[in-house]
Amino acid sequence: WEQKLEAGENIDAVIEAAKPWEPSGGAAPAAAASSDPEYPPNGLTAAVKKLPEWIQLGCGNEEYICAEKSATFPGDVCPDKLPDLSEHNNFAVDELKKDPSLYDKLKGLKTSKGVTLAKCLKTGIDNKGHPNIKTVGLVAGDEESYTVFKDLFDPVIGARHGGYPADGKHPTDMNPGNLLQEKIDPTGNYTVTTRCRTGRSIRGFCLPPSNTFEERREVERVIVKGLLSLEGDLKGDYFPLHGSRSYAAKPTGMSEEKEEELRKAGNLFQEPDSTLLLSSGCGRHWPDARGIFHNEARNFFVWVNEEDHMRIISMEVGDNVDAIFKRFCAATEGVGKVLRAEGYDFMHNDHLGYILTCPSNLGTGLRAGTIVKVPKLSARPDFKAVCAKLGLQARGTAGVDSVSTDGRFDISNADRLGKSETHLVNVFIRGVKTFIEWEQKLEAGENIDAVIEAAKPWEPSGGAAPAAAASSDPEYPPNGLTAAVKKLPEWIQLGCGNEEYICAEKSATFPGDVCPDKLPDLSEHNNFAVDELKKDPSLYDKLKGLKTSKGVTLAKCLKTGIDNKG
Repeated sequence: WEQKLEAGENIDAVIEAAKPWEPSGGAAPAAAASSDPEYPPNGLTAAVKKLPEWIQLGCGNEEYICAEKSATFPGDVCPDKLPDLSEHNNFAVDELKKDPSLYDKLKGLKTSKGVTLAKCLKTGIDNKGHPNIKTVGLVAGDEESYTVFKDLFDPVIGARHGGYPADGKHPTDMNPGNLLQEKIDPTGNYTVTTRCRTGRSIRGFCLPPSNTFEERREVERVIVKGLLSLEGDLKGDYFPLHGSRSYAAKPTGMSEEKEEELRKAGNLFQEPDSTLLLSSGCGRHWPDARGIFHNEARNFFVWVNEEDHMRIISMEVGDNVDAIFKRFCAATEGVGKVLRAEGYDFMHNDHLGYILTCPSNLGTGLRAGTIVKVPKLSARPDFKAVCAKLGLQARGTAGVDSVSTDGRFDISNADRLGKSETHLVNVFIRGVKTFIEWEQKLEAGENIDAVIEAAKPWEPSGGAAPAAAASSDPEYPPNGLTAAVKKLPEWIQLGCGNEEYICAEKSATFPGDVCPDKLPDLSEHNNFAVDELKKDPSLYDKLKGLKTSKGVTLAKCLKTGIDNKG
């Protein structure tokens, strides 16, 4: 149009006829897939049909119901009464046993996206317990699950995360300079591979237990677009699972050979062969819209739409934690930056940190782990308790449902919430280093009972001093202004201190804390908020005295719209 105007043409008619862009045919592959009786959501793929029936039952469109695995709790509507939980052992059931009234209080509630308590609780009712770890027994179907069902989630989170309080604030520290500069395995004889991984969820979508077929594809599209924008040593390609028809660039997914190669190397997730995952709903529509991104060096991987929207993994052979963590930080920041540029962001809040499907992964979502050979130490009957003493947990080398037969374990930090990323990695570094030292003592025939008895997880010393010093400096916020800010015009300086912005020069005089009894004259204002207040002046009187739980008032929300006419 600009070019037509430059040429002297009249464009009134074309403007009159113009409409915003709409897709034409772009959604056809998804529509075709959805109507295929041999493909989700209406059928199962040939590959899934080769799996045992108890797995197939969780890979279609319906909630997982399998009498063979005692998975019979509904995933949509809660029954009037809970089944017998006397033999169950998970954090969610513990809370329901303590306070049976919780179930009656919450069973009829739904989030705005339609997630029910039944969806969140099904995996904990279907699965009585786990041989290797105490499971949570609860998943979130969407971000709002953590607030709508908070009366159950909060005590479960507190129990799982060492007493984390319902009003706790989660810290973040992704500075590699704060890592311990210690070698985990100076000899190189004990560690096999080391990795840092975290999860991230994209705000605005349901989480994998509740994703619809179409929504999961949109999550994949958004994430892959971001990943393909990464540069440098993070640059790579995306490979959907074999048989997935969701990604136009690879319409049948990766080859079976590629998939097998990635799985053998331990870099790709398995099909959902755990009743924990199947009961949660994470196996539905398998393998559609699931896949893996990796860089050219194959030391950076992102899993898409497994248990979480994203699992970001940085790894390499050996124990170079510093290099692994630096790549991990660059990757999470790089992916986040691209998503924000596209109008999306990660699910996050000050209380729970990064929001993920399983409450065990809230906070950092970070698991720093290494495959380590400790056959003598792991042979102790109290090995799980020894791990817990140092803030660690042990899994078999093929994941949470696997067992070890040769003394190799995947050892990682146990905590996720209430401690920063660098804190947890330091717990991992010091803990695994100690494990290897104990293994060497056992090889030499020494008794280590006394050192185990005295052992404690790593704790920082003096790390918070700089922040305290900054807060008392009269030439720095919150008590003063920096030299650079003092060089700015006074009308800007007034908004850079500790107080609400009040500047008569700019007509910015509406209070930012408590609403006045009456609004000022709004006749010359032009913004969406004022439009609504003009339509219904009673709104102001209705809301002006309210506060959020964090103390935010209507004045705080509305000040910018009153100070600025338009």
